[in-house]
Order: sequence, then structure tokens, then C-alpha cells
Amino acid sequence: MKITETRIVNIFTLNMREDGILHTHVSSERVQTVNDLKEVVPIVGEMVNYKQVPLLVTLDDFALPSADVRKFWADKETCPYNSAEAFIAVSPGHKMIGNFYLAINKPGRPTKMFSKEEEAIIWLKFFIPKK
Repeated sequence: MKITETRIVNIFTLNMREDGILHTHVSSERVQTVNDLKEVVPIVGEMVNYKQVPLLVTLDDFALPSADVRKFWADKETCPYNSAEAFIAVSPGHKMIGNFYLAINKPGRPTKMFSKEEEAIIWLKFFIPKK
């Protein structure tokens, strides 16, 4: 898939895909904070022209979000630019945290965990705005 724009913000690499899906990769370089998320949201807005797009999230093996980060991100108002979110959970830690996130934090937008990126993209394509 062709990438039309890339931005790096702290531990996040943001890639706008040609198909309208924003792919965010989270590095395990350091622990993710709520302030990191607050810093990345305006950049996401710029990249998507302040419109809603589906978000694909991949993480390094040891990039596990804290309870504060999960609580903050689950709030629908936190990132008004995400129409839906698909997280790729390949490690046991990601799967465990992902299940907590869905069950306890109850994200304010359609959100699913996947073990395969291809399946996540098929699901996310239902949330791409029609032209």
C-alpha cells in the first residue's frame, strides 16, 4: 500500500495510506504517556484534514499502554478524527491489555483487536468515508 504522508511524533510513526486508513505504529523506545497522546492528536487532525478516518494501530512487542493511557484514549472526545480503531495484538501482553481495554475502558468508537493486519484492514475499510 502506498503511503501518502508520514510524520513522526515522539514514539509514534504516523503513515497516511493511499486507501484512507491512518496507520500508527507505537515504539517501545520509552513508556507512552497521556501527554504523548495529547501531542499527537493535533498532528493526526492535520494529516486527515480534520475529517474522520479509520485507524490501524501496531505496537512494538514491549509497547504496552498503561491504565491511564488506555482510559484517556477510550474517551470518544480524545481523538475526534478516528472513525474506528483496529489494534494488532500479536504478543500475549498485547492480547491481555487489548481485552482489558475493550472490556473495562469500553472505547467510545468502534474498536476491535486483530492478530492479523490483513483482517484488520478489511474491517477498517467499512469505516472509510465515501467520496
